[in-house]
Amino acid sequence: MSTAKDTNVTVTVDTDAITELNKNLMVAFSDDMGDPDGLLGDPEHYVSSVYKNQMITWTVVAKNGMTPVFFQNVKKDGGSALMNQFGRGNGHNKFKANIKNDKSINEGDTESYTITIGLNGYEGIAGNNENGPIVYVGQKVAYMSSYQKNIWHAINDAPFEIEGVAGENSLGAIVYSGNRVAYMNNYAKNVWQETALAPFNIEGITGDNANGVIIYSGNRVAYMNSYADNKWHEVNNAPFVIEGIAGENSGGAIVYSGKQVAYMNNYANNVWHLVALAPFVIEGIAGNNAKGPVVYSGAKVAFMNNYSNNVWKSVADAPFVIEGIAGNNTKGPVVCSGPQVEKMSNYQANIWANVAPIPFKTRSFTIDPKLQVRKRPQS
Repeated sequence: MSTAKDTNVTVTVDTDAITELNKNLMVAFSDDMGDPDGLLGDPEHYVSSVYKNQMITWTVVAKNGMTPVFFQNVKKDGGSALMNQFGRGNGHNKFKANIKNDKSINEGDTESYTITIGLNGYEGIAGNNENGPIVYVGQKVAYMSSYQKNIWHAINDAPFEIEGVAGENSLGAIVYSGNRVAYMNNYAKNVWQETALAPFNIEGITGDNANGVIIYSGNRVAYMNSYADNKWHEVNNAPFVIEGIAGENSGGAIVYSGKQVAYMNNYANNVWHLVALAPFVIEGIAGNNAKGPVVYSGAKVAFMNNYSNNVWKSVADAPFVIEGIAGNNTKGPVVCSGPQVEKMSNYQANIWANVAPIPFKTRSFTIDPKLQVRKRPQS
């Protein structure tokens, strides 16, 4: 008797030879579903079979068996919307998603998607347009406190391989890896300090060094609002499995999954509030509960700056497919993709402005394979 099962895809990368120009020739796909292995030079025609209501896990490995490779993300890129609940897997080289089980999905439906891998570690962005952005690659962190000067300043390496970043430049950066959190609240002193271990392995982080940190894993959310007390406090579970988080502790957290966004603006009340569905499937979020969230998908960006009005407003597309977002609705978002950084500090002007590239080699590459739904086996 055959049964439906999860799909496991292995992505093998020639880390010694890959460049942006030859990347398709340096990546090979295979899976455990009996699908033909992908041909070098043709990843966009490689198709992994999946079953409805199952999971898919990607594992990226180096051809030489030694070089660490980091799975930055997976994004939808066209066709049927088969996947949801995206997230990093158990290890820096894994990523996972669920295959949906709704009536809109039929046998033979195909979805294109992109994977982004990095050879120098994860990368991301935090900060705001009032005081400038913070970026990281691997363990390296840099900040820009003046767009006029347009200069990045590197600080000491974090005490671990960073998985995510938060903070803003008036009081410094916050980073995490696993259940460890470290912060630097004085760039002049240039010292990282670690908090108590989080109550779970963290999947995302937000907050600032004025009011502390907010973290999540699955649908669990916890915050630490005093480094002196050094205690984590969990709130009620979010109404869905979280894919990303924004906010800060003076106003509470904002979380999303797919097109859904929910906020908790009072920890004492401990209630999540849903807002109107976003105009697209969200891939990243920034903002705060004082002025609302700002979200992106691909190059598209939208914001909601008034929960009472409960309306999303779109701005001009970013000049690239976005990989990370920071900022707020007071002075707008700042976004990144690989080494590229752009900001929009005035929604009325609706213009993206270039920022100096990230000062570290990102060595990230994006590849475009596909998924296809299989007929569910008869029991």
